[in-house]
Amino acid sequence: MRRIAILFVFFPFLIASSAVAQPEVSVRGDVGAAFFQSPEGLNTVLDPGTNLGLGASVQMTRGLELVLEGSYDQFTFNGDTFGSFTDGLSIGSEVKGGDLKVQNVTVGLRYTLENQSDAHPYIAGGIGLYRSVLERANISQIDQSLPRQTATTKGYHAAIGSRFLINETCSFFFEPRFVIVDAGGSEVQTETPIRYVATTSTRYVTVLIGVDVRF
Repeated sequence: MRRIAILFVFFPFLIASSAVAQPEVSVRGDVGAAFFQSPEGLNTVLDPGTNLGLGASVQMTRGLELVLEGSYDQFTFNGDTFGSFTDGLSIGSEVKGGDLKVQNVTVGLRYTLENQSDAHPYIAGGIGLYRSVLERANISQIDQSLPRQTATTKGYHAAIGSRFLINETCSFFFEPRFVIVDAGGSEVQTETPIRYVATTSTRYVTVLIGVDVRF
């Protein structure tokens, strides 16, 4: 009986210490705009695009989280400017397709500055696999098409942002992010600016807004 009594005395403290040791987990989703930067030439024929993302993180130490994310970025091909880069085509040539789509899964770290206000700025970075797909483009003026090109390579991102608290568990966030995708050594030969997607690293910026829920 004495052992049972001692167990009842210490049981609440054991539960409390277990709760304290439990790491905080968060899930976030975002939408945003994507702005293509390079390679040169392709940045002229790709319009600003869109971003969709989903991620989860687990707290490692105070303010520092391990982050797993996946996102989808898409840039629309602009046929109106494509003709100025290609012999035999005029400006405003009708081009169907040619969109650039980038899917990725990354792992990284995020450090948030803890403070007493409702705004919590942070920095983040990560590395992962990026699958780039340049869709087939049909050019009506010369009755030809540019082939569909794909590549899966490693990539990196760096970001700054801030969370704005709604309540104890929910917040919205704003995050500009810079992305670099390696060229991967592909030898695709296409006599247009599109060939640079395969031979030069791809760089673009995304501006994200989303919701963060913590458990």
